[in-house]
Amino acid sequence: MASVSDLRIVLLGKNESENNRVGNTVLETTAFHREDASYSQQHNEKISAEVQERHITVINTHLLHPHFPQHQITQAVKECVSLSDPGPHVFVLVLQYNDFSENDRQRVKNVLNLFSEQAMKHTIVLTTDEEKHSSTPTSITINNLIKECGRRHLQFDTGNPKWHSELFRRTEEILKEEHKEFLICNMYEDGGDGTSVDEDPCRSGGSVRGDDKEKEDSDLKESTKTERDGGGLF
Repeated sequence: MASVSDLRIVLLGKNESENNRVGNTVLETTAFHREDASYSQQHNEKISAEVQERHITVINTHLLHPHFPQHQITQAVKECVSLSDPGPHVFVLVLQYNDFSENDRQRVKNVLNLFSEQAMKHTIVLTTDEEKHSSTPTSITINNLIKECGRRHLQFDTGNPKWHSELFRRTEEILKEEHKEFLICNMYEDGGDGTSVDEDPCRSGGSVRGDDKEKEDSDLKESTKTERDGGGLF
């Protein structure tokens, strides 16, 4: 597969400042800087730039932020799909070893599944802090998620001038393995009752059944409830 000259990257992470730092580094500019975004008004931020002779678009999402309104997740995913039209090339999970639980891992998987059942195959885990001990619960949880994402993992390193190239190379590797030009997000083709959920062009012939969508929403709600009961709000 030829080099991808127009690359669309979706950032997902709990820590907004770290998301911003990664996005700014990828774009080689101070593009993302909001620390107190109004999640009810702005679910996603999209910024593009020319980097290494490529047109790079980063969609910085707030979907995994601890205070993101639960009832707005589905709508925010749909907006992100529209912003990444005709489809994202890769999801980059921006994670920290010092703040990640099993409930977080389930939340990540549920959110990714709202984009597409194939989203995990288009995901790279990017850690922005050092792993102190591989036997800690947070390390084990992140390492399990890395395995579920095909062992695709990068350590964020602003001091490495080849960091961009490795991220782009890994993305092209994913597209080659999956034999796709980009990920087709087809989870909103139909609302389950014969009515169109949205008019986003980033979709294929698949459809979401009403009971499947209810199950996804239920899984997300259960994840949040569990964290409130004892796992910490994600």
